[in-house]
Amino acid sequence: MSAMDDWYLIISTLIFFVGFVLAVVSLRRGRKGEVGLNFWLAAAGFVFQCLFLRERGELHGRCPITNGAEVLVFICWSVVILYLALGKAFRLSLLGVFSMPLVFVFQLIAIVSLSVDDPGARPPETLDPWLEMHASMSLLAYGAYGLACIAGIMYLVQNRQLKSHEPGRLFYSLPPIKYLSDAIIRLLVIGTILITIGIIAAFFMRVVPQTIHLAASGAVWLLYLIILVVQTVRRFSPMRLSLLAIGAFAFALVTLSLL
Repeated sequence: MSAMDDWYLIISTLIFFVGFVLAVVSLRRGRKGEVGLNFWLAAAGFVFQCLFLRERGELHGRCPITNGAEVLVFICWSVVILYLALGKAFRLSLLGVFSMPLVFVFQLIAIVSLSVDDPGARPPETLDPWLEMHASMSLLAYGAYGLACIAGIMYLVQNRQLKSHEPGRLFYSLPPIKYLSDAIIRLLVIGTILITIGIIAAFFMRVVPQTIHLAASGAVWLLYLIILVVQTVRRFSPMRLSLLAIGAFAFALVTLSLL
């Protein structure tokens, strides 16, 4: 990594780590109001994510998703921008608290990866706008699916607290189950719309995508589409919907690692 993008990514990662720790401490002390700082810390971390991606974009002369580390950072960026845009609208202020560990771990992996083996500049021979749309829309979809997964984890935490018969302070800070199930469905819909746009864009690319790439994207798209169709016809229980959101995102990450 260059000196600037190195520091941008490190600072962003530290901000997300501090935000998570601060939120956990505040919740344990029962000071829910302090968790509001989480939103502003996420916004600050997002700014440094943008600076990192801008530096890498200028380095490559295209969307900075040329290697696994950059893809991880782009997914984290997608998670954060969707949380900042939708967290309050979905009444899920704690979504950021649960998102930060995922963002921290992914970006830490990216830092180590780029420190060990940074492939450097990889400018394209010709810029293909359809390729850029395909890649960016698909990874934005992963951000929405990641948030749906996190909302599912929030439900499992809430359910476990409820069954313990001695719920802690965290239970009273979590949103109602209906908010969580509604948010999961909306995020799955948003993600599926985005990945559909990405797949359509792939068919207009100058270079035909590799079969494995299309197969992986198609498998993820089909899995989430089936979940949404079944949810519309039969309606899953909140528990099953949460588990499906978590499992589907795990599958999506596995397919991403194969590309």
